Amino acid sequence: MVLFLRQDKRLGKKHFFLTGVLWVLLSAAQLLAVWIRLGWADGNEYLAIHWPALLGTFFIYALVFYAGGMYEPPMQRRKVAFDFLPLTTAGMAAILTGLVFYTRPDGQIGRGIWGLAALFTLALSYVYRRIHVALIRRGRFRRRAVILCENPAQLAAMEDLLGRANIPLYHVLGRVQTCEGDGANAGYAASCPLLGTAAQLETVVRERNVDAVLVAGDGGWNRETLPALRRLRFDGVGILDYMALSETLLNEIPLSHIDEQWLMTSALNSNIVHVRHLKRAMDVAVSLVGLVPGLPLMGLAALLIKLTSKGPVIYKQTRVGRGNKPYVLYKLRTMRVDAEAGGAVWAQSHDSRVTPVGKYLRNWRLDEIPQLFNILKGEMSLVGPRPERPEFTGELARRIPFYNERHLVQPGLTGWAQVCHPYGASVEAAARKLQYDLYYIKNMNLLLDIAILLRTFRTICAGLVHEEDVKEAEKNEYFERTLGLREDDDGKEKGEP
Repeated sequence: MVLFLRQDKRLGKKHFFLTGVLWVLLSAAQLLAVWIRLGWADGNEYLAIHWPALLGTFFIYALVFYAGGMYEPPMQRRKVAFDFLPLTTAGMAAILTGLVFYTRPDGQIGRGIWGLAALFTLALSYVYRRIHVALIRRGRFRRRAVILCENPAQLAAMEDLLGRANIPLYHVLGRVQTCEGDGANAGYAASCPLLGTAAQLETVVRERNVDAVLVAGDGGWNRETLPALRRLRFDGVGILDYMALSETLLNEIPLSHIDEQWLMTSALNSNIVHVRHLKRAMDVAVSLVGLVPGLPLMGLAALLIKLTSKGPVIYKQTRVGRGNKPYVLYKLRTMRVDAEAGGAVWAQSHDSRVTPVGKYLRNWRLDEIPQLFNILKGEMSLVGPRPERPEFTGELARRIPFYNERHLVQPGLTGWAQVCHPYGASVEAAARKLQYDLYYIKNMNLLLDIAILLRTFRTICAGLVHEEDVKEAEKNEYFERTLGLREDDDGKEKGEP
């Protein structure tokens, strides 16, 4: 996840240590670039003359790394995010450095030094990130936390959420309870001991050097605890409820824990209005560049489609865009012309309607190249929730709470849900993807878009993965626990519309 100037971390010794290590690596990358490019003697002379430019480069890298979240503990659930964060931050810093220094005749640094410094920074930051992750997995640098809860069910839900994170970011010392009485310990696991009551929260945090308070349930937000939580927050202690913790650990918004008030607050905090024009500029630029290799590939694919199956090359399909407005989406045809003779149905893994050529086009996402024209027309964006067909949206909106929220933004060629979840053809899959879409809508920014595009490239290289290929037991357990789907009026089981 791309983080921007997060303020829920205490500036402790461990944080300063990790930040200092990264600064040393950034400095080492600059020095190595100079010495390898020019040699020891000439390199030292170059350093004496151009130290302001090199110092400016260091500060640019340091600021971009801060904005990109390189100083923070890794919070992504999936391993791929660990690999791409150094790439995205180092790449953005290198581009920004080039724009700063190569638009001025004075204060420049050599192109060779600039390129070597970028490569060394990428390599060193990647190694740093891997070591950082390994240390956290071994229990180092975890944040000390207490859980503020009212009953055993709330504690169990919070511990379950912590257990689903791939990286153990928090070491739970125990619980602080909002209710008192003789039965205060009844039903609680011995692994999470009682540390005190709500009135003793600040004392517990100070005496045990707690970094974060995890608020489980609404019982923690009462008149007695709110003043203490505010004071702790301004002292640098992280205050996270179930929603915030899920967003931090899993990069998604759990549907079962949101309501209209939360959506309104999220809309007020969203950056979408400020980034919409920048996204449009990036959409047009990337689409035009993408059509350079895309048009020859489309021509070759069109020839293969014509030679192997009857019917048109371009398949037009109505999709629902921003504001619930329908538009015509273009794709290379990958199915037989009679694929939906019996009505609209979701595509499945190993779908018999897919042509031999279409199988490869779908697997490598080449059938979606014509959607670049939809992007140029302004009907889509490069990144956003994937558009759904109107034949399905009505039923999905009836079955899935807040499903229409995804229509507040432009649909995308790719999206956060697409890189975090396999292709699915069910109500459950649509609900799970909506959780990722809500996370994206709330946290929309250009660096997140760039990270999604890079992860999409890796997803394309790995090939299309279907929901059916995911372990069924694990998937069903998650759906039962978190999605909160609405049942049909007649009580039938959840499934395809």
